[in-house]
Amino acid sequence: MSSSPVIELIREKLDIVDVVREYVPALKKAGRNYKAPCPFHNEKTPSFTVSPEKQIFYCFGCNEGGDMFTFVMKIEGLAFPEAARKLALRAGVEYGDERSHTLTEEDKERLELKKMLTHAADFYHQALFSPSGEKARLYLGERRLSKTTVERFELGWAPPGGAALMDDLKEKGWSRDLALKAGLVTEREGGRVGDTFRGRIMFPIRNQSGDTVAFGGRVLDPEAQPKYLNSPETVLFSKRRTLYGLHEALPHIRKSGRLLLLEGYMDVIGAHQHGVDWAVAPLGTALTAEHAGLVGRYAKDVVVMFDGDRAGIAASVRAAEIFMEAGLYVRLADLGCTLDPDEFLNEHGREKFEAKIAEAADPLEFRMNLFHKGRKTPPSSQEKAQAIAVLLETVAKQSDEILKSEWVKSLASRFGVEEDSVLKQLRKTQVAPQRGIKRAPAQAVQMPSIERGFIQLLLRDPSLIERSAELDPGDLSSPLARDILAAMRELPAEARPKAAAAIAGKFPEQAALIMELAVADLGSDAAGVQNAEGAVRMLKRLSIKRRLTELNSSAVMTPQQLEEFRKLSAEIKSSGREI
Repeated sequence: MSSSPVIELIREKLDIVDVVREYVPALKKAGRNYKAPCPFHNEKTPSFTVSPEKQIFYCFGCNEGGDMFTFVMKIEGLAFPEAARKLALRAGVEYGDERSHTLTEEDKERLELKKMLTHAADFYHQALFSPSGEKARLYLGERRLSKTTVERFELGWAPPGGAALMDDLKEKGWSRDLALKAGLVTEREGGRVGDTFRGRIMFPIRNQSGDTVAFGGRVLDPEAQPKYLNSPETVLFSKRRTLYGLHEALPHIRKSGRLLLLEGYMDVIGAHQHGVDWAVAPLGTALTAEHAGLVGRYAKDVVVMFDGDRAGIAASVRAAEIFMEAGLYVRLADLGCTLDPDEFLNEHGREKFEAKIAEAADPLEFRMNLFHKGRKTPPSSQEKAQAIAVLLETVAKQSDEILKSEWVKSLASRFGVEEDSVLKQLRKTQVAPQRGIKRAPAQAVQMPSIERGFIQLLLRDPSLIERSAELDPGDLSSPLARDILAAMRELPAEARPKAAAAIAGKFPEQAALIMELAVADLGSDAAGVQNAEGAVRMLKRLSIKRRLTELNSSAVMTPQQLEEFRKLSAEIKSSGREI
């Protein structure tokens, strides 16, 4: 957590609550702090806490924490200078070429990787319009993509040669190792490297900020496998947390609060070309809880439209359940034909496509329609019971109790059974355990409860440090508690109100514990001074007892040790306490 005149000015002008709320609209006041479901992992009970007093955030579920700069870095995948520049713009502060912040090696690498990936996107885009890209241009023309769309999504072509991109990167001064970390080249037998993508139409994958973080590539040869290839996981890119087209779709999604989830690159690009600019797609993987958490930052209403084959339908239902568990309202749409969305748009146009979206059904209705589709005779009692048991799994995953109640009525009516029977069966249905990151214990070190409580008091109200003058850091048994107390004493008075962020920056390995202690609710503030003074007295006595035990364990005490023993014994006795 860096500090400089410009960084401090940004901190003065911005409130972390306002910064976080832009990404987490559900943030609500809860006592001294603000709470919401965590944007970094999937959860139903809010454990994400923002402290306006300390200008920090902390999640008790996944242990993520930090200041406003850390939050923007984590949620947007930015290096510190990028996050600082973004916040400076919001604060109306001139960031310029601020050099007082020393870049970490990790920051330097992330920035260099982004530069390399941006250059690679330009390399592929230029190659598309070279002689070797003719077949790729013809294919994109057959898919009815305009030049404007090709330019907007910066589509490209990876030459079929073994190392065209690597040779270009070397010429520009980038190393083989950095190219490997970016996923642009792959190590082959004998330690040689070759381009990861060869003979493929290239789709730059951007994060929500618009940075190119990875690529997807499609082969032209129908016999070649795999048909689609994505970049490997890197420090910038995770398939589980990235949605294709999100950067392009964000303006509409933010404005309308709705999102259309399609199946692939061409579907998204075709939708945007026809003005359906709220479409995104997962990257060749099933929808994840992390995807749902990402969507939940920007939209509450989701429409899922995957292929109409059995695999597509199953994936649609599964995606709907994940969205429901994340607290989103979701509907499932069906084109009613074998055409892909981009093909349907080219054949029938935007108006008919949006009419299909308007007909989208909620997850239960969608599944009930599938069950009854094509049936010529009414289902038997056993078939009804089996179908209802399966459908109740979807009902059980609905977090909105009003919708759940309506769904029970719909099930009973559609299958001609008693509503009470459906309710009884629902109570027997076992809901799958909540997905997301299991809480890792924040306390990675052993710290006696009284020392933990004392440090928590100081982090929560740093002004209490003045009440602990008689306590020496050496009086504490926990090394971390000693370090925190010493570090807080070193802070200038003006920096103490934001002590938690400063101390966490000094001890990054224990930052999660420090943030947790700083934001945890201690109840009434009235007894803060009294509790601190009492804790100081108790900690001092415990320190004396430990030293007395240590001295007493010596086979023979030196005169100096004997004098110390007598002095400490008298100090304990004077307080009316027995050893």
